Amino acid sequence: MYKDRKPLFVGLVLILIGIAIFLSNFDFLPRNIHHYIFRWESFLILIGLLMVFIRGKIIGGLIVFSIGAYFLADDLFLLPANWDIWFWPSILILMGVGYIIRPNTCKKFNND
Repeated sequence: MYKDRKPLFVGLVLILIGIAIFLSNFDFLPRNIHHYIFRWESFLILIGLLMVFIRGKIIGGLIVFSIGAYFLADDLFLLPANWDIWFWPSILILMGVGYIIRPNTCKKFNND
């Protein structure tokens, strides 16, 4: 089931990154978009998304995504001084919801 999603998701990510670079080169987007796309935080976010949507690992993917988003958030957004007091509790709540709604991955063995 998850193998069917892999080519689609990876292809879409590559297309979106290519479009962003293309638009940036022709001055339709800010020139510093390269600065945000090719940072280690962005790669963590991408890895987290790949873990969730391709591998079905909701908890691990959210953890990796959250770490990348945490370090990238200050640069991308004008956040209030105390934004981090609600960030990690929100992530823990999302992880709990993800753990509850995740698909059952336990396989039963046939004893024929």
